Amino acid sequence: MIDDDYVPGEGDVMPANWWRLPEQCGLTTRFRASRIPGHPLIAFAVEFTSTLPTAGPLYVDLYRYTAWDTTSSDNPIERQIFQTLTDTFPGMFSVVVGASGHDVWLALRLTRLTDTITNALIEHHDHHQTHQRGTST
Repeated sequence: MIDDDYVPGEGDVMPANWWRLPEQCGLTTRFRASRIPGHPLIAFAVEFTSTLPTAGPLYVDLYRYTAWDTTSSDNPIERQIFQTLTDTFPGMFSVVVGASGHDVWLALRLTRLTDTITNALIEHHDHHQTHQRGTST
């Protein structure tokens, strides 16, 4: 099921869980939706805009933590987080395909943000930050 039916006024009042997320979790608006029968929640980068006043459903953009190159044999921390989130919460995240077609990342419809998902995103943020500090030395 693709839940991109936009309700005017959606996002006027942010859910309490939103305020618990790390600052790096940005919002993006999906102004156009693709419908691919028989496939999970797939989106294309060109369907999103960071211009929030645009009419459309709001998504939590998880690019920073989950973007990885599908043509690479490497297993970066972002790919690990991507896999863990999609395994733990099947059918909850949209897989966003970048313009090149090689990079993918996750986005979460704001209406799907639950306590459990918020806690997992905070945990993965902390894990990502720790990993980044460890590899930058």
